Amino acid sequence: MMKTRTSTFIIGAATAYGFAGILLIFAVRLGVLPVQADAAPGRLEASLLRSALHASVARHAPTGGNPQPSPETDSTMGGTSYRQLCSRCHGLTDRSDNTYGNSFYPPAPNFALRGTTFSEGEIFWIVKHGIRNTAMPAWGSLLTDEEIWRVAGVVRKFNSTREPESAPPAEP
Repeated sequence: MMKTRTSTFIIGAATAYGFAGILLIFAVRLGVLPVQADAAPGRLEASLLRSALHASVARHAPTGGNPQPSPETDSTMGGTSYRQLCSRCHGLTDRSDNTYGNSFYPPAPNFALRGTTFSEGEIFWIVKHGIRNTAMPAWGSLLTDEEIWRVAGVVRKFNSTREPESAPPAEP
């Protein structure tokens, strides 16, 4: 009797999931799912994508932090790279116009305004490898690991230096 109930439940669950999968495939094939970048995603979509991003980055990022602790010169050099390569999308100060970065889907975070929850190793991994289906490119073929660690250090410092008009160090 117990086996019958269990197997009936399993068959019912498999049928329900199968039906949902078939509906999703039809929705995809018919083009009814929104894909435009200028429409705000629903809460469920945003939550799922955010969770997937954080889980994947945490799984693949190096642990243990920056292998070369950043002295002041590294911070200055990282600040220069950040200004040149990152600030247009991610902001330079908490009052920066982030219109360009906000036009992406998903919008590029303004680190000077909100900081980040990612660790320095996770920032390194994101900068090096980019994020698929966003405007975040992979910088690993253009920057050395040392340069990427410098930028990661600067981005991470935004969490502790979020004061009005805080910005990465200027060029020497």
